[in-house]
Amino acid sequence: MMTREHGFKLGVLVYLLVWFVGSFWMTGAIRSGSVTHWLGVKLLPPVAEYAYYALAGAIGGTMYGMRLFFEYYDSMTPRWYWWYLLRPIKCAGAAMMTIVLFKSGIMLLQTGASMEAKIGIAFLVGFGYGKLMDKLRTLTEALFNGNGSGGKPGEDSPK
Repeated sequence: MMTREHGFKLGVLVYLLVWFVGSFWMTGAIRSGSVTHWLGVKLLPPVAEYAYYALAGAIGGTMYGMRLFFEYYDSMTPRWYWWYLLRPIKCAGAAMMTIVLFKSGIMLLQTGASMEAKIGIAFLVGFGYGKLMDKLRTLTEALFNGNGSGGKPGEDSPK
C-alpha cells in the first residue's frame, strides 16, 4: 500500500518529468511553428527567442531537481516539496533575465552571439541556479551598496 509520503514523492517525480519532457516538446513545437500563441501571447521571433531561454532554464532546473530527487529520495521531507515544485519556474525566469543581463552588458561573459550559445547559457543557469543567485547577490551589492559590505545593516552608513 502506498503511503501519503510516497504519494507526494511520486507526485514530485511526475511533476518534474512533465516539466522536463514538456519543455523539450514546447521548444520543438515553437521551432516547428505549430505553436504560434502561448498563454495568450503571440510568439513573434523576439518573444519566441525568450521562450527558448526560459524553456532551456527549466530543462536545466528540472535535470538538477531530478538528480537530487534520486540522490536524496530516502531523506526527502515535506519541506522540500515546495523546493521541487518551484525549481523549474524559478530557473525559467532566472534564465530569461540572465540573458537580458548579458545582452545589456551588465553581466559580462565571453561567448558566441549565436542562439545556441545563449540557450546553452540558459540551460546552465537553470542547472546552477544556486550559484547564479550567489553571483547576482554579489553584483547587486556592488551596484547598490557601493562599498561591498555584503548588505549588512548599518555598514554602509557613516560612523
